[in-house]
Amino acid sequence: MRVVLAEDSDIAAELIEQILEQDPKIRVVARARDGAELLALPVNSVAQVVLLDLLMPQVAGFSALRQLASQKAVIVVSSEPSDSASAREALAQGAFGYFCKADLTAAHAGGRLRDAVLRAGRKRGPLAGEKIVLIGGSTGAVEPLTRLLRELRKTDVPVLVVQHLPQGREEALVHTLELTGISAEVAQDKALLRPGVLLAPSGRHLQLYDRDRVRLWSGLPINGHLPSVEVLFSSALQVGKNVVAVMLSGLGNDGARAMAELAAMGAVCLAQDPADCRAPSMPSAALAASRAVRPVSLDELGARVRRAVGNGG
Repeated sequence: MRVVLAEDSDIAAELIEQILEQDPKIRVVARARDGAELLALPVNSVAQVVLLDLLMPQVAGFSALRQLASQKAVIVVSSEPSDSASAREALAQGAFGYFCKADLTAAHAGGRLRDAVLRAGRKRGPLAGEKIVLIGGSTGAVEPLTRLLRELRKTDVPVLVVQHLPQGREEALVHTLELTGISAEVAQDKALLRPGVLLAPSGRHLQLYDRDRVRLWSGLPINGHLPSVEVLFSSALQVGKNVVAVMLSGLGNDGARAMAELAAMGAVCLAQDPADCRAPSMPSAALAASRAVRPVSLDELGARVRRAVGNGG
């Protein structure tokens, strides 16, 4: 597993390299001492994984993360604690994992870092490159979500949903969705992707993880929400061309920035026409964030998504 290490501290770089190369399957093949040097590297041909410090000269780590997450699995190794705002933001912007430098000397921490590198390097598009549908919604989204899933019940694609709900209401929503004829369940940590719906549970973020699984994690709200659409959409940047992302009715702007980034990566990005929405803020924010996000009426949305995943309509 070939790794590029982006770290301006010689001491930290030496420690991380020693930890990684205790596993003969991992090799650090290049080191960048600042963000500009990192972005100048041909990372697609050099390595499968980038280990990134967030505090680097010239180009800030978050800027580098946003540019690299669409190309490579990026693991952040930073001085900020693992429960910090920086850690949450890094994961929201597509980092595969986050490690605090101060923790790397603890027992078993090196093994966890090596395991994360090996998993990240094996990361591929979901279900061997097949399409996956991501849906975000909030106020007023349950009815359009139900209508959309009724039209997707005969498609063979995984559907991941983040719907802002009152605490503990996800089981009731799953029951409602199953009445459409589609398989639906509340997502479990590390659940396999398969045809049907996985709904984010209350109080936990949902994101794509590894080649064909999802990950749940607790933390503070992103954009005021836990779970957050931003987290789900950002986690799909590495497989952008295989994604069909849909923004439904809702208040606020959760997910708009990540949807624009998905659109830039070649994903099909659709927003419920604000004129059809009970609460038009979320789709309006997505449309304002990128011209590549297309408004679609509720009557046409199911057919558009079916065409995008290759099931006609």
